[in-house]
Amino acid sequence: MSTVQAATILQPGEIALREYPMPEIEDDALLMRVAAVGVCGSDKHMYGGNLNLAWPVIPGHEFSGIVEKLGPQANANMKIVGGPIREGDAITVAPGSQACGKCWFCIHAPHRPQLCPNRTVFGFRTSAEAPHLFGAFSEYMYIQGNSFVLKLPEGLSLERATLCEPLAVAQRAAGRSLSPGVPYAGEGFGVGARCAVMGVGPIGLLVVAALKTMGAGEIIAVDMTEERLAFSKKFGATKTVSLAALTPEERKEQILSWTDGVGPDVVVEAAGVPAAFAEGLDVVRRGGKLVEVGHYGDPGGVEIRPHQVCNKDVDICGSWAYPQVQFEPAMDMLLRTDLPIDDIFTHRLPLSQVQAGIEVTGTGECLKVLLKPD
Repeated sequence: MSTVQAATILQPGEIALREYPMPEIEDDALLMRVAAVGVCGSDKHMYGGNLNLAWPVIPGHEFSGIVEKLGPQANANMKIVGGPIREGDAITVAPGSQACGKCWFCIHAPHRPQLCPNRTVFGFRTSAEAPHLFGAFSEYMYIQGNSFVLKLPEGLSLERATLCEPLAVAQRAAGRSLSPGVPYAGEGFGVGARCAVMGVGPIGLLVVAALKTMGAGEIIAVDMTEERLAFSKKFGATKTVSLAALTPEERKEQILSWTDGVGPDVVVEAAGVPAAFAEGLDVVRRGGKLVEVGHYGDPGGVEIRPHQVCNKDVDICGSWAYPQVQFEPAMDMLLRTDLPIDDIFTHRLPLSQVQAGIEVTGTGECLKVLLKPD
């Protein structure tokens, strides 16, 4: 029997290449040969033991690949964009399986399928269960029949397609700031709106790009790292604020000086640092919107003053993942954008160097690591 190599987190702090049997596919499933996979900050949190998962786990949820084998009922049972799909087609897949359709959230909030507690998610599911290959840090992945698959259009590279997932996160966060119908009455985001993005790692950078594409007027990037601040201008940031160079009071004064003394219309917290949420609340204008997208892990809390929330009449929106269909506008933006989007890949490594890729993720020298099977 042929085998498949996959990088597996055996327990927090221990990742190694392991061999799994090449699976036979069910009638409604497909086998995908992994072409490329991005390393996400959540993969690093997983490696550090900061996520509550059943070990072992094959990580990897930002991926693209080629259809190797296709079950006869796959096209009928999967949700497919750009299909039908055939063996040899280039695809990407939304990591979360389809919602169950039966739980309280599916019945009462069907527009937010990511809230369904019965979904499984590629890259976070234990590899102890057959057919094992549920993450993209692998040579092959098993894509089950309740998946959302997108056929890559001509002109979209397999490398760039790995950004569909983080861009979907970023687009959903930017979209949470929208208040359709009244943007020019000062409600939420509108063309020409003034925005600040707290933290311009990969998700923050893609939030900047999304806001730029949506027509923001001013985009203020805030970060600790000068290299990331400089890079944010490539994606549309108009001004930058250095956490290292300025105190919180000086940062607030600087941002207010660029926004008529009242603060940005929209602030997106993408740093994943509790203090950044408090600072975002402090600088957003009265009647503005604060969107929290940085905290997929739980690094703790921060003290805030409820009076400030009330006095500012501010809208605070959480942003957890995305509906699967968000992959479609993400893919469209990746296909059409004039921004130098591929420059976000600062490190390309073989799968055998996965530990080095995880370790460099989140450092000042790194924006996004791209892994490819050896």
